[in-house]
Amino acid sequence: MSGNEAMMHNRIVSRRHLGVSLVAMTVTAGILPKTGHGTPVRMITDCRGRRVAIPGAERIACIGGTITETLYAFGRSGSIVGVDLTSTWPEQAQREKKNLGYMRAISAEGVLSLRPDLILAMNDSGPATAMDQLAASGIPVVFVDATHTPDAIEGRTRFLAEIVNARSEGERLCATISGQFRTLAAWRQSHPELRRVLFVMRMTNNRPMAAGKGTAADAVIRLAGAVNAGADMQGYKIVDQENLVALRPDVILTMQQSDDAIRSELLADPGFQLTPAGKNRAIIAMEGERLLGFGPRTPQAALELAQLIATAGHPA
Repeated sequence: MSGNEAMMHNRIVSRRHLGVSLVAMTVTAGILPKTGHGTPVRMITDCRGRRVAIPGAERIACIGGTITETLYAFGRSGSIVGVDLTSTWPEQAQREKKNLGYMRAISAEGVLSLRPDLILAMNDSGPATAMDQLAASGIPVVFVDATHTPDAIEGRTRFLAEIVNARSEGERLCATISGQFRTLAAWRQSHPELRRVLFVMRMTNNRPMAAGKGTAADAVIRLAGAVNAGADMQGYKIVDQENLVALRPDVILTMQQSDDAIRSELLADPGFQLTPAGKNRAIIAMEGERLLGFGPRTPQAALELAQLIATAGHPA
């Protein structure tokens, strides 16, 4: 090999080594080489610890209202092809997108029929068999943390921003959320009264199914600065008349979707009439996803709830 040939060979080898090094760096950073269509493939670790390769996010199926709401807030609604029934905000989501059904009763076939290139699902989506079928389909499925805390809201926001390449939009939204939580904290500090609130999901055989600890309702009641009257229970439980009296709720909280039926049955219940809430007819309602979704609107919803709780049952 001549001297010139040796120099050329060394340059080619060096370039190959540089190329290998750059690929290694991008994999370490969570970015894999591009697909045949030129789209960077990124690796995401979801809330279940699963490493998911995402080659694109142009046709997204959203299972969970919090996911839909957040992507709309990022200006990424054009990438959404289907949403579930909890995706009530913004209101046009249900009109613009295909309906996937209720998030805990998803049909895998229905989701896959939309030919998504990415499925985003809240971690409490179901049933488990459908989620397993989706995960085994070859379509990337990312499970999103469903924890009910202010920190989790911001964490979800940044996580979803990373997935859809909307980091700057995610940071702006997190700044807005943080500011709204500060406003909520200031209101709570100036209104220290702790009222006992019982969230009623529905009535079953004329008895309320109420929220205990470990529920989104418990978390939002506490976030609003009140006491969950059902906190000694775990999850949702049907409460008989005797226990309802013993819980001593000052206020009953329901979802607007079922408010009329719950209100009429409770007001006709002799046991409920013995509670402070019954004596003062203190029943308040909010839209379900806004109240329980723990998405970008939560700090505003918690402030509205705190204000409703403070005035419920009191003379105007």
